[in-house]
Amino acid sequence: MTDQPLPPRRVAMTLPVDACTGWGVYGLNVALQSLARGVMPVLLKAPHWTSLSPFHGGILAAAGPTHQQVTQAMAERAGQTLALNCPLVIAFGNQFQGPTLPCAVEGTRNVGIVVSECSKLTPQAVEVGKRLDHIVTGSAWNAHILRRHGLHGVAVVTQGIDPALFFPGPRSGLWKNHFVIFSGGKLEYRKGQDIVIAAVRAFQRRHPDAILALAWHSAWNELMEEIPSASLVEGAPAIGPNGQIDFSAWLHRNDVHGFLDLGMPFNWQVGTLLREADVALLPSRAEGATNFVAMECLASGVPTILSANTGHLDIISDDICYPLREQGPVRPTPRSPDVEGWGESSVDEIMDTLERIYRDRTDARRRAAAAVQAMRRISWENQVGQLLQELA
Repeated sequence: MTDQPLPPRRVAMTLPVDACTGWGVYGLNVALQSLARGVMPVLLKAPHWTSLSPFHGGILAAAGPTHQQVTQAMAERAGQTLALNCPLVIAFGNQFQGPTLPCAVEGTRNVGIVVSECSKLTPQAVEVGKRLDHIVTGSAWNAHILRRHGLHGVAVVTQGIDPALFFPGPRSGLWKNHFVIFSGGKLEYRKGQDIVIAAVRAFQRRHPDAILALAWHSAWNELMEEIPSASLVEGAPAIGPNGQIDFSAWLHRNDVHGFLDLGMPFNWQVGTLLREADVALLPSRAEGATNFVAMECLASGVPTILSANTGHLDIISDDICYPLREQGPVRPTPRSPDVEGWGESSVDEIMDTLERIYRDRTDARRRAAAAVQAMRRISWENQVGQLLQELA
């Protein structure tokens, strides 16, 4: 048996670090698990300290002096290139859009972490990918797209979950007379909240005890403008006087009357909310990775309905969730013109699935229990360990 290469002792990363965005949660856990292994994360972006739990913030403080040193070095080399004596992890989104830094930065190895919803890459994006020493992506769907465009050295390392935050547990009992449907993720056409509304609206007519518990707020309110594109909902919500999305008026206009707006909780607060749900409904049209919210619902023991497309396919199994197998073509939009490989979930199939869970709680609990065990196998401890091996 060959020995595994040892991970580096320092790893620089452009990943943001916070507890309120997908990339930020990714970066936070890479930093925390690196520190747990004796690997110092060199943070090229300042953490969003006020979003972190006291526990995580206290641990991450160890990386503060190193961050300050590299920040000063980047400022001194504005317009030049800063060479680091450690591997560099670079976060890339659609079309290999990377971070904005005060200067160019290079590591001893330059490894891209790619999460993208695009099936067609521009020549410029492919050239960026070819300049990397290695690419790690969050789903088999993304890996297939990258390889199809001639990019090599592509590895799949899925995201993880924190079993200390996301686990089954007792409920408060405050919703014991209701059937709680949880839906999370920033409000946008890609995430499919219009599909959620169409299904919940019809389901509430059959079951007035059903409540939609939503966590759809984000820092990118402009993304919600295309939510009516599939003609499932009327209009998009307005922005209230406080600068937050006004879901109340919009949901009433769309005949959803039993709901609770959970606001924009930090990631370390979400597990408590998830444990109050009877079911999670996540019919995304596309996911470049495996979808943090989906994995956290499964890890928390919530029976979960998932669209069987794109990145969701890496975690879907009939034994642990309720896959939506009917995936129709998706209507492109100006913001999302490239929808090859995306999937449009059937409202009728969602209705049938909600009804099954409502009537057969025993089967729902069985699948949920299996999901908890499956998610523990892909904890952040395991997944960051794999990522560090890819950097060696």
